[in-house]
Amino acid sequence: MKKFFEYLAYVLIAAGIAVAAIVASKARPTLDMQWSRTLMDGSRTGVQPVTVDNVGTALGSFDGETYVAPNGNRFESGSTPKVAALMIEVQPRLKHLKEVLGQCTEDMVAHGPESPLSNMMIDAMRAEGERIFKKPMDLALSNFGGIRTDFAQGPLILDDVLAMFPFKNYLVYAQVRGSELRKLFTQFAETGFQCLSGVRIVAKDHKLVSVEVGGKPLDDKRLYNMTTIDFLLGGGDHIAIGAMASKVVLSDVLIKDYMIRYIKAQTAAGKNIEYATDGRITIEK
Repeated sequence: MKKFFEYLAYVLIAAGIAVAAIVASKARPTLDMQWSRTLMDGSRTGVQPVTVDNVGTALGSFDGETYVAPNGNRFESGSTPKVAALMIEVQPRLKHLKEVLGQCTEDMVAHGPESPLSNMMIDAMRAEGERIFKKPMDLALSNFGGIRTDFAQGPLILDDVLAMFPFKNYLVYAQVRGSELRKLFTQFAETGFQCLSGVRIVAKDHKLVSVEVGGKPLDDKRLYNMTTIDFLLGGGDHIAIGAMASKVVLSDVLIKDYMIRYIKAQTAAGKNIEYATDGRITIEK
């Protein structure tokens, strides 16, 4: 439990980029919750994201009584020095999380119907599916809800990837008939699209206009090879791939594992971590 609170303290102060805040609905006797996001600009303390070599300049110092923040502000009472002390103390145990994996040229934020971050994640998933299942993958599917944080411009560290994919979501191969995919994409058109690779879809007024897989119109009779995650097999995010698939093969590969490999490979090739949208999901007005 102590380790949990130490890590929580680190996240709250050291992140300095963006956090998700849960705001309870107005005093109603229900469990309904509302989500909002608050940009943390470091204006009060000047705290910055921590890497292996910048703990002192990024977090400031604590002498047992007074916390001196990176911007020079001094705190002697209240919760700030207490939390800062915990955060500074725990850094040696978090050192392995500060390994720099690559460099982001700009902020990458996941949002629908497609975004550079979600496209990168799902395209890498399709490629990883081909590697581990030893066959071409026509498409890949994951949920936006599985991307829990964003990537900020600058050094991309191991902790960024682990925070983005904190769940144990394993890659899965599913063989799905085109008619079932059409039903699924119709559902997405009505409720909101998820992360998709290998497709080009046009929707309007919450209805499908056209669907292509691999550059060809979706064939209702054809069986398609899909890479997805086990969370979506049994109804996660109201998606039940298991019920529509004619064949399912599980793997022991987690999303975070292949993303770490992908980022390291890009860096080893001398490339920055960046991506783009390509119009794979078009919502006409």
